[in-house]
Formats: sequence, structure tokens, C-alpha cells
Amino acid sequence: MALVGAASLAPGALIWNEPFDYPDGSLILVSGGVWTNHSGVPEQVDVASGKVNLTQSEAEDVSAGLPGGPYSGEGVLFASFVVNFSMPPVGTGGYFWHYRDAGTMNFRARVFAVPNGSTYRVGIANGGNAPVIIPTDLDLNSDVKLVVRIINGTNSTLWINPTSEASSANRADANDNTSAVPLHSVCLRQSLSSGNGMGTLTLDDLRIGTTFADVQTIGGPPSISGLVDVHLPWNTATEPLAFLVSDVETPAGDLVVTATSDNPALVPNNPANLTFGGADENRTLTVTPATGQQGLAQIEVVVTDGNNETATNSFKVYVGEPAISALANQFGPTNTVIGPLAFTVTDVETPGSLVVTPTSSNEAVIPSSNIKVQGSGANRTVTITPQPDMAGTATITLTVSDGTWDIPTSFKVTFHPKFGLVLDEDFSYDDGSIIENSFNRWFTHSAGTGATGQTQVVEGRLHLKAGDSEDISRGFSNFYQPVDNGIVLYSAFKVNLATLPTGNNGNYFAHYRDIGTGFRARVFAATNGAAPGKFRFHISNGGFVLAGVPQDLELNTTYLVLTRYNVDTAESTLWVNPTAEAVGGVTAVDNTTPITLYWYSFRQADGPSTPTLWVDDLKIGSQWSDVWEPSTPAAEALVATYAAGQLTLSWGNPVFILEAAPTVNGPFTEVPEASNTGYTVSPSDSQRYFRLFWSPAP
Repeated sequence: MALVGAASLAPGALIWNEPFDYPDGSLILVSGGVWTNHSGVPEQVDVASGKVNLTQSEAEDVSAGLPGGPYSGEGVLFASFVVNFSMPPVGTGGYFWHYRDAGTMNFRARVFAVPNGSTYRVGIANGGNAPVIIPTDLDLNSDVKLVVRIINGTNSTLWINPTSEASSANRADANDNTSAVPLHSVCLRQSLSSGNGMGTLTLDDLRIGTTFADVQTIGGPPSISGLVDVHLPWNTATEPLAFLVSDVETPAGDLVVTATSDNPALVPNNPANLTFGGADENRTLTVTPATGQQGLAQIEVVVTDGNNETATNSFKVYVGEPAISALANQFGPTNTVIGPLAFTVTDVETPGSLVVTPTSSNEAVIPSSNIKVQGSGANRTVTITPQPDMAGTATITLTVSDGTWDIPTSFKVTFHPKFGLVLDEDFSYDDGSIIENSFNRWFTHSAGTGATGQTQVVEGRLHLKAGDSEDISRGFSNFYQPVDNGIVLYSAFKVNLATLPTGNNGNYFAHYRDIGTGFRARVFAATNGAAPGKFRFHISNGGFVLAGVPQDLELNTTYLVLTRYNVDTAESTLWVNPTAEAVGGVTAVDNTTPITLYWYSFRQADGPSTPTLWVDDLKIGSQWSDVWEPSTPAAEALVATYAAGQLTLSWGNPVFILEAAPTVNGPFTEVPEASNTGYTVSPSDSQRYFRLFWSPAP
């Protein structure tokens, strides 16, 4: 019934040809109403010299109604347009083109741009944020023609300059699940969201039709899919590297492929070193470097059709690089030493003579001379000592050299100050609107029409209610959280859910924010991964990719939720009823940019995915002990297993330690070599009594 009145898709019809041949200026103004703003700051998307400019530094999203639409979920739509990127995407990239229904939530055939070094790649998703990426590097400042197909309103395909609809080269078929909606509009999007931006580009020559031929000329040069860079030890050949070729006029089996190396001393230009295989569309290339050589070669692969037209793809071959293992970001209080941290270095050619050199990006906090690398052979350690009383963050780079290659690995180290609590909120206000009754401590930062004042305090607890839409914030006590000062924030609050969240990923209800709408350390309640009738708490650094504590939780039960957020690195960790900082937390996995924080916020979203819940005892401080409250773990069984003459003791929760005593009345002392995964009792031991012990020490 939702599709009543939607247009059918007649075969072979050009629905729209949009050359953007408007006067220079704001697209929604100069197009005479063809394009309208549907989100973000109006009049930011502009036209110049007959092309649309889209940039990740702006926020306007614009739409144009599909002539003759809306189009139902039955049939096929094709679109093509030419893009030229002058700046690559940032973070994990973002989408910049899509269809939508009459609202602003149901987007279909989202076209993404993602970064890949100094180049970029494109991909497509049916309706979500998990695109399938075409593994072809695209150069900046070059025109690229993209073709999009959507079948039955759900199944989307993206090509880079295809020769025909059947082309399998430079193609991605979206694989996320979505439902069909009537397609009302085609949309252009600008975004730098949570540090993930879609780049800066021009877009031109938009065509939409019901057949491939409506939007793309069949024929022309052949097509060749991308080949990715490879890394090899010396005296080692690549595996056969697969790629695809296609053409309309020339059968795939008659297409001629050639390859050229720009460093023939490393990869000679002869068939023994550049060896083709495969047949028809499916081809392979095996690269064999010269014996005993190290270095870098760029390989250019060219496919030629029967009309002597060509297409080219290039990739790099790195030979003989040493390797250095990655190190995770580190943090600690000022005036402490971090390390020794273990890492490894390896090299086939010079395994015993690798040199590791450390450098710091912030000499004022961590001088390079205070970074000590020790060890030999493959096993090395690094120890980091800050300047006295200095807080801040530095990027530490360890570079391993074999005399030919210098290969770096980097990680960030934060030394954070301790300044106690910056927010202590027990919600002990009179019942009613928290905005009115908190003496201006809390304020509305977002609300639907007539929703200001919705958020209530009831009997000393904050009530966040499904169906309400007011979002509230409170500032820190005479303190804000600037980037580049080494600040690490710990937050804790008690929360009790009255209803379950619904939908994918539930919803977030608590977060830090900057002076605008930059949100960090978002806390979600969701049923993802939980048993029926249960829920879990999740966290993201700034977006909607969730990391959840693997603990099923009950409604109408109060839990202590604790987060740690590194202001300089935008990294978040979440605990539920923690017993210690080192135990049981989960760290967010999405990438985002650091921002200066001003407020802590609670959120209500007007929709079924948001649960109704209660919050109490919010604390924010600069160390674990500022906000943590002991929560006694559940009783734990000590399991004894006897086999092959050996007694093994084990238990589940690692927060417990094993203690032993000669008599049942003690004294009991810790068994230092024991762990919960299993402790074998020595047969020569005299009689002993064992117990599990937990202490509420932070």
C-alpha cells in the first residue's frame, strides 16, 4: 500500500539529464528550485563553471525530485556522473551520492569515497554504512565516470567507467540488507562527520535512466580492474595476482595485456619476471624480482583491444623491507614511566643487524632522548619517560632500518594530569523539569517542537523517556577539556533500564560534546548479541560502529557504567559494574578526530529504538579512583579436576585470586603463580586449603 501512486519503470527511458549548466552560485538558488536543501546549512553546495562543488568541510545536503517519480521498488534505475577529487577522503571516508524516499532517513544506493594513501577508492552500499569497495586506486585531479544501478529498490551496483552492464571489471555489488522504498529524489551530500569525510570533489553530467545505454555509451576503450600494492621478501615472487579485463567490441580472450616495470634493475622487463596467466576476462600477473635485489618498482599493466584502444592500471612492488610490529596507544599519569613495551623486528636479508631509531613528535613532553630501545635480534623493548610534571600527548615513531629500507611504526603516548572531580551530580533536585529545577546547571541543547523541559527528575533520579526528544547538557565545574593537554576523563553513572531498546544498534543516551554537535564516547543501550529479553551496553568513539561489553543485562536492575575517554586521541573504553580498570572493559573501534569538550550530555530520541531509563550519581574525574565504586562480583566456584595423578584448580572470573593456607582457619596467602585458567597443585605439597579471594581495591 505504501507504493500506491509510484511510477513504473518503462524500459529504455532517459529520465533526467542534468549538466549543471547554471550560473555560478548556490545550487538551490541558481537552479530555480530544481535542487532543494534537505539537511544541513542551506546554500553551501555551489555550482562553478558548470560543475557542482562538494566538500567535506561543509554540511549541506541537497536533493532533486526524480522527474515522473516516485519510482516503486519494482524495476531498474541507472545513473551516471563524472567526479573529480581534489582532496582525498579522511578517516574512514563517507558517502556523497544517493537516492532517498520522501523523508530524510531512508537512503538507497549510497556511493562512498574512502581514502587509500594519497589516492582514493569508491564503493557502494544498499542503504547502510558498510560499503563494498572497488579495489582500484583513483588519482586526484582526474575525471572518473561512475555508473550506479539499483534493482527493485534494494540491490545496488557501482562501476568505474564500465564498457557494458555485464562488465565485471572495476565493479562492486553492495551486500548490506535493506528494504525497498519509493525513490523520490536523487541527493548530493557533504559531510565531515566524526572525523570521517567524503573528500573534496566536483560532480558533473548526471544522467538517470532505465537502461544502461541511457546513461553510459556502450563500447569505447577496454576496462581493467585494479591491482593492489604488494610487499615481498627478497628472492621471492608474488602469487599470481588476479585482475579482470573486458571490452564490448573485442572478445575478452583476444584482449592483449602487457606490463612494464619502472625499475628494471629490481624487476626486469622480460616475460620471466612479468609473467601473465589466465584466459578470457580472468587474467593473472606474477612478478618475480631479480635475485638479490631490494627496492621499489611500479608496474604498469595495459590492456589493448582490437581497435588499438587501451586502459591502464598501476601498482607498486616493495621488495626486501624489514618489518616491525605495531604497538597500541599508551597512557599513564604524569611523572610515571611507561614500559618496557615489547615489539619485534624481522628481516630475511639482515636479521641480526637491524637498527631501531625512536623519535617523538612532542619533545616538550617526551624528549626523543627519553625513549630507550633495548634488546637484540627480533625481540626489542621500548621504555618511555616523560619530562617532570609535563602532561600531553606525543606520537612515538620507531623506525627499523636494514640499510636500504627505513620502515616506521607509530603509536601515541599520553601522560595525563590528575585534578580530581570536574562534575559531581546526584540529581537531588525537586521533582519536575531538570532544566527548571537545577538552577541553570542543566540546559537544553536540542529538542523537538514544544519538547523543551520534557526531561524530568523524579525522586532524585534523572528520567530519560522513550518518545521524548529533549537532549540536555551540563558543563564541567570551572573547567573545560582542551585537546593537546594530555587530559584523560573518567565518567561513571548508575543506570536502570525500564524498557528494552529496539532496532539495529539500539540508541545512544549519554556522551561528551563540544560547543557544537561533536559527540564523543557515546554510550548505547542495544540488544545486539544479547539473549532474548536482555540487553547490553556499547560504546563508540564518535559514530555508530558499536563495541559492546559481552554481558547480558536485566531490566529494572541498576548497573554502574564507567567510561574512559582520552581527549587527545579520541579513544573510549566502557565498563559495566567493573572491579578494576585492568579487567573487563571494551574499547571502541571507530575512528574519529579529537575535539575540545565543554559538556556532558544525556539524550532522548523520539523513536522506538530508544529505551526508557533512569540515571543517577553522575561523576566525571581525571582518574579511575575519582569515579569508581566497588561492585562485589558474583560468587565464583573453585573447580577441582583430578586426572593422571594431578589436581588442577580453575575458576571463571579473573578478578579473583587464589589463596592457600595450611589449616582451614588460615592464615591464607596468595598463590602468586596461579591464574584462573588453571593451577596445578604439586604432588609433593603438604596438606593445604584453598579459597578464592576478591578485594575492592581500584
